[in-house]
Order: sequence, then structure tokens, then C-alpha cells
Amino acid sequence: METVVILIMFMVGLSFVLKLTFMRPWQMIAEAIILAFATISTTDIAISQSKIQISEWLQTPDLMLDLAVILTLDVALQIAFCLFMINNPIKLKDRVVKNLLLFIPGLLIFPVSFYMLVQIIFSNAGMDFNNLSYCLGIAIIVLIPLLVYGVKYLLPENSERLELIFYTNCIIGLLGIIATVNGRTATTGVNEVNVNSLLAIIGIAVIGSILGYLFFRKNQNKHNNQL
Repeated sequence: METVVILIMFMVGLSFVLKLTFMRPWQMIAEAIILAFATISTTDIAISQSKIQISEWLQTPDLMLDLAVILTLDVALQIAFCLFMINNPIKLKDRVVKNLLLFIPGLLIFPVSFYMLVQIIFSNAGMDFNNLSYCLGIAIIVLIPLLVYGVKYLLPENSERLELIFYTNCIIGLLGIIATVNGRTATTGVNEVNVNSLLAIIGIAVIGSILGYLFFRKNQNKHNNQL
């Protein structure tokens, strides 16, 4: 279960960085500052946690179901953003909705940053926890712009980054299903993740994404030739 959750957090972070590539520099920095401030403000909560307690949370079916609701909403918002960007809305209300979706880079990025803070505190026992949280906040403000510009350098076309956001959130949704149903099916639940099954599901998602991308390119080229 914990492996699936870590994969989800990695995908959420990737989606967050990709989403920021569509923002202006000052908007991107503002998002990074908000995330850093939210992370620092949870220091007292992070200090009161323990590894055992965090592990128990990840194995609690009811909590995973609650998180699945947030995850589903988050995925829906990101996919809706992709659709609005593709359609390039002209009406005022549609443009307002698109801008609102743009400024919601991800609801789950805050739990991800909290988990990072908890892990840093666990790994540096004996150090001042407040200093650790401030260091993490500064790292967030510094590293996020670097990652954003790095992604824009590797993927300069907006369409490519938009497609990657779409595919990433599809995978997040699939992983969310795996995390939710673990221990809730008719069979006896297990704490260990079946790596082969997980890789098979990810492989199917990747192959389907590639086929969809090729189909999209084919139709786009056909449409351009007709013009």
C-alpha cells in the first residue's frame, strides 16, 4: 500500500510542476510561496506524528476512501483544465473557468509536501524541527521554478506538456483505485503490493496513452492537410 501511495505522490508532484509551466513567472512564484508557507505552518502537526502512526494511516481503509474522494476531485479538475486548454474558449465565462482551473495546480500537493516534511523530520532526529521546516520551505521556493523551467526546456511545446498532464492524471486515477480497493474486496486484503500486477496496469495505461497520442497526431495532421 505504501508503495502505491508513494507513486501517487510522485505523480501528483509531476502534475503540479507541469501545471505551473502554463503560468506567468510571478504566478508560478506565488504558487511556490503558498505551498512553502502551507508546509511550514504544519510543522507542529508533523512533529507530533510517528512512523508507526503514518504507516497505520496508510493502511486504514476509511482514510484511503476519504483521500480517494479528494484524489478523484483533483484528477477531474486537472482533466477539465486540459479540455478547456484544448478547446481554447472564447466566451468570457469559459475563459474565467479556465483561469480558475489554472490556479488550482493540485489539491493533493499539500498532503505531499506534509509527508515530505514528516520524512525529513524523521530522518534528522535531534535537529531543530523549525529550522528543518524553514529549510524545506526555502527549498520549495527555489527548486520549483528550476523544475518548471527545466520541464519547459525539455518540452517547449504547450501541447506536449498538456498531454502529459492528462496522461499523468489518468495514471493517478488508476493508482487511486488500486489504493482504495486494497483490503475492501471480497478476498482477504494484503499489505504487500503485487508488483507484477501494478506494472501490468501501468503498462496498459502507458500503451493506451501512446496509442491515443498517435491517434490524436494522425487526426491533427489530417485536419491540417485539409486546411
